[in-house]
Amino acid sequence: GVNWSTVQYMIGEVQYGAESLMTWIRDSSKTFCKVWFREEMFVPGFQFFTPTGNNTDAGKPYTIPQCKTVQQYLDFIEKLPPVDSPEVFGLHPNANITYQSKTARDILDTILNIQPKESSGGLGETRESTVSRMADDMLSKLPDDYIPHQVKREDK
Repeated sequence: GVNWSTVQYMIGEVQYGAESLMTWIRDSSKTFCKVWFREEMFVPGFQFFTPTGNNTDAGKPYTIPQCKTVQQYLDFIEKLPPVDSPEVFGLHPNANITYQSKTARDILDTILNIQPKESSGGLGETRESTVSRMADDMLSKLPDDYIPHQVKREDK
C-alpha cells in the first residue's frame, strides 16, 4: 500500500512547506495534506468538498475523476469552476463578500492614486490622458496574446 505519512511529508513539508518561511503557511500545508492525502481518497463516492445547505454558489462536489484517457481528464478539468467557493476551503460563504469588497476597494484606491494630485492651470495632462498613458504603457509591456494552435504547432 501507499505510505501516506511519507506522501503527506513529501508534499506538505518538502514541496510546499519548505518554500515558506512563515510557520502558519507551513502548518496549514501540513494540515491540508493530513486531511486530504489518505486511503479514503480512493473509496468510491469520496468527495473533497460537499456543498451544504441551500447555498447554490457553493458549486458541485469535488471528486477524483475515474478517467481512462488524457482527453477525459482534460474534459473533467475544463468543467471545474473558474473560481472556488470559500466553502471549499472551509470558510463561511461571507468570506467571498469580504474578498470582493476588499478587491473593489483596492481597485478604486489604485484608480484614485494614479490620478494627478493637483491642477496645473490647464497646461498639464488631464486625468483621463494620464490614466490612458499609464494604461497604454502597461499594455505595451505585456507579451503577445497566447494563440493555442500556434503554440501547439511550434511545439512539434
